[in-house]
Amino acid sequence: MKKFISLAVIVCLLIPVAGFGASDTLTRALGHVTSVQEENGAWSRLRGEFPPEAEPTGWAVKVLSMRHSQGPAVEKGVAFLLKDQKPDGSWNNNTAHTAFAILGLTQARRGGEAVRKGIAYLRGVQDGQGGFSRIGGEGAPLTVYTAVAVDAFKAAGLAGDDPAVARAVSWLKSCQNSDGGYGMPKGSPSVALGTAWSIRALRASGVDAQASEVRNGVACLLTMQAPSGGFSMRRGLPEDPEITAYAIMGLKGLPAARDAVARAAAYLGKAQHEDGAFTSAAPIQFNHQPKENTQTTLFVAWALTEIE
Repeated sequence: MKKFISLAVIVCLLIPVAGFGASDTLTRALGHVTSVQEENGAWSRLRGEFPPEAEPTGWAVKVLSMRHSQGPAVEKGVAFLLKDQKPDGSWNNNTAHTAFAILGLTQARRGGEAVRKGIAYLRGVQDGQGGFSRIGGEGAPLTVYTAVAVDAFKAAGLAGDDPAVARAVSWLKSCQNSDGGYGMPKGSPSVALGTAWSIRALRASGVDAQASEVRNGVACLLTMQAPSGGFSMRRGLPEDPEITAYAIMGLKGLPAARDAVARAAAYLGKAQHEDGAFTSAAPIQFNHQPKENTQTTLFVAWALTEIE
């Protein structure tokens, strides 16, 4: 009997400790985020090296609002976004900037007219096949920008049968590779970034988790998880905190990926710096040079908030 009671006590003690690890990682990440907000209310992807702008501000407003925070940091961020919107309804004629600004504003429940104008801009730059490129209608459509646009459409209340949503989802489905994953341009090799965001968008639009587009995408993404629990852009490459955050955002809520998500969260706790931030080489602006930065820290906080 004593042995049974002792074991029960140990189990009860271990459960909160495991939960506290992820919670502590998230709290420290959010502390770093709030500490690097600029006076004008905006955020930079890396303070002192890149200018404060709409895209990281949209991430920050989204993440802080997910935590049910409507304090000064969010209000200042919202004010910056509303002021920074261009006459055409976009943020910088950029699909990602616009979509993330919409995601931030809708999460904060602010800027209804700005959101409507942003959605109209996205409708206008969608290509004939349903995809989205990075800058307006220029260049080849990419899975990640199309997926983020779908996320923004859904956050703004568009139904799955809305023509813009349906066409984007159809294009994403057409991008699946034979290995189950998704590249960035259609037909390119599968990468974790394209796969995770495509899975996320498909599920958000109502595609069943057992559909081949999701199920096989998940199987491919799981091959990119390292023994440490972190995910890499492609199998065999070094794991990275930002790529790991994207993987969590794509896999969350899927029973088949529950263990993988828990291991990924544990990896993030070990990869965090004392100041709460994370180092990554993933942002394209860093030219593959690992840097401690706000962008990665925000996506880690986003991912951990969604599995809290």
